Amino acid sequence: MTNKYICIEGNLGAGKTTLAKKLAQTLEVKLILESFLNNPFLKGLYENKEENKFPAETFFLMERLEQLSPKVFHSNELIISDYLIDKTSLFAKTNLKDHELLLFQRIFNTVKAQIPNPNALIFIEQTPEEAMKHVMSRGRKLEAYVTLDYLTHIHEQYENLIHSGDISYPIFKVKATDLRSNFNDSINQIIDFLLKERLLLAKTQAKLSL
Repeated sequence: MTNKYICIEGNLGAGKTTLAKKLAQTLEVKLILESFLNNPFLKGLYENKEENKFPAETFFLMERLEQLSPKVFHSNELIISDYLIDKTSLFAKTNLKDHELLLFQRIFNTVKAQIPNPNALIFIEQTPEEAMKHVMSRGRKLEAYVTLDYLTHIHEQYENLIHSGDISYPIFKVKATDLRSNFNDSINQIIDFLLKERLLLAKTQAKLSL
């Protein structure tokens, strides 16, 4: 992999896509955004229909494999994505159980082995209650089925991942409240972090100093 690859993560409603778009625009780099509305099983997943859960999670996994396929990482450019491939496993652990979860994890492990680890993770911190508030405020019809219990479980899965010791790349944590109250300051702090980790190309650093 010759690219430098940065992921942004956090619970539902954290502001991942907004932050990814702003960073990519500011740094003038490639942006990869999660695709989800084209998932034909999504409505059934949100409605908690058991027969839709496994195909919904598998569809997401295949979509993300296509977006993050090895061919994407052959040019010498910075890439920013609004998701980490591991989120697929985290949500599966919340939505699936028993034999379906075991089978999905086998598929996930095979897929993950084909995708490079990011060079850094930007993690947006928020409480499940904050997540619930922002999910409801954006008014997406499908998300009307989301519950606080569900967001709490997702929150716990993210916490387990962050503190598991399995992540070998640097993590920068930013609070969702800070993003909403002082977005530009948060952007500058993230850019400082990326400079410190030497994840910005020289030409990009030069542009930022102008």
